[in-house]
Amino acid sequence: MQIPESVVLLDSLGDLQPGNTTPILVCGSHCGGNSDLARQIKSCGVKAVFLNNAGIGKNQAGIRGLTYYDAENILACAVDHNSAEIGISRDTWESGIISHTSPRAEAAGIQTGDSVKEAVAKISHIVKHPASTQENERFESQNMSESKGSKKGLKKQIKAQIEIVDITIADSITSLTENNFGDILVCGSHGGVSAGEYAQKYRLKAVFFNDAGIGKNNAGIKSLETLNAAGILACTVDCMSAEIFNGQDVLDNGIISVCNQLAKTRNIKEKMTVKEAIKLMML
Repeated sequence: MQIPESVVLLDSLGDLQPGNTTPILVCGSHCGGNSDLARQIKSCGVKAVFLNNAGIGKNQAGIRGLTYYDAENILACAVDHNSAEIGISRDTWESGIISHTSPRAEAAGIQTGDSVKEAVAKISHIVKHPASTQENERFESQNMSESKGSKKGLKKQIKAQIEIVDITIADSITSLTENNFGDILVCGSHGGVSAGEYAQKYRLKAVFFNDAGIGKNNAGIKSLETLNAAGILACTVDCMSAEIFNGQDVLDNGIISVCNQLAKTRNIKEKMTVKEAIKLMML
């Protein structure tokens, strides 16, 4: 099935642009989130979104966004993390199977077990590609202004110390800027390919991710070896130990599930806490 004009594929929500006019977003990102994120997605003109359930995880954080999207009148579905690779939108489109739906999606006839392609076909008559009109251009301009406001909250970072080790805490790795070059980052993002690209872009010293249930083809931890080759120490925490999209919880409660070779050379091991692992980086 050819990708309809009404569908945009993005590996990361961080790549969504304020001027977007494509109403259906099929994305490799997790279906966690909060009200700020939902408002940002709405301000970018999205009317329906398909995201990865990230193993569901602690406190069902991997599907928490469904409630927030529905509150913003966005139809939302999560796909099974074992059906499609997290961080890979093409696989979400081609192989994703719906695991959870928002009330708006249910009302549109989308059911658990539908493929993403089937679900999109069910809503194509409801969610239409907007015409390029002057009115729409004014709407886009307003959205861009709203998006800047909502992104401010999403870009929040916290600086902290674990004993004498300086760290940065963020809910999403997409919040990184040039000011984060060389940081040790504890974040709520998954450890997939797209997240790893951000870690390399900002040449992090070390990064701690959520493993997002690991999932299909080990997608939730796939960046770790690539980061090892790039000289970046990287670990994931078990999605049942810490909430995805919650960097503070990863720091406070995260239990290491997988670590790359650079981490192992620092004696960082599975089942350690993130704080224990960070302390070993002093040596």
